[in-house]
Amino acid sequence: MGLATKRKICRRGNREASNSVVIPSKLKVGTFATIAANRVILMDPRGEIHQDDLLEFLEKFVEPEFWPWLKEKQVKM
Repeated sequence: MGLATKRKICRRGNREASNSVVIPSKLKVGTFATIAANRVILMDPRGEIHQDDLLEFLEKFVEPEFWPWLKEKQVKM
């Protein structure tokens, strides 16, 4: 079962490009999280999935399906 939430992006440190998002407390987390991102972010908060595998999944399955779906949804509105 998934979790849907909205989080504010927070600045971290002195650098303008350094941002963070707080992970919801209902998720189990590990010491590190692995992330793959483009416009959509895919994250394993436990760090059990290698980041290259997440990126491959994002590029092969999520990105190609996401944009046509979003465009269709916007047309219906």
